[in-house]
Amino acid sequence: MITSHQEVVTPQVRAGISGSPISPEAERLLDELEKDHSNDRLVDAIWDAIDLITEHPESAPARRRALRTPEGHSVWLVPVAVRHNDDLWVILWQPRGDEALIVYIGPEDFRSDFR
Repeated sequence: MITSHQEVVTPQVRAGISGSPISPEAERLLDELEKDHSNDRLVDAIWDAIDLITEHPESAPARRRALRTPEGHSVWLVPVAVRHNDDLWVILWQPRGDEALIVYIGPEDFRSDFR
């Protein structure tokens, strides 16, 4: 029985399955989280959010909150449904043609130039 995405998704096929490229930083973070089975709920929730983004990128839940880069580009914030170490986690993504670029996965208190 398959109980989580991490049992069926490997880093080599991750972008192909999600339909989206994932930044190297987000990829490394997912790899680290997946090594520790105590993170299974968080990893599953992250993949659920990625699935939402890739399957319904125009939906309100996939575009929960808009941020702007200093250059004026939109970056969309999607909350992850599971807290980790009492922190709310989020995914930041940008539309790239027909795909979504996952640029950040982590705690919502990230420091950035986003407004």
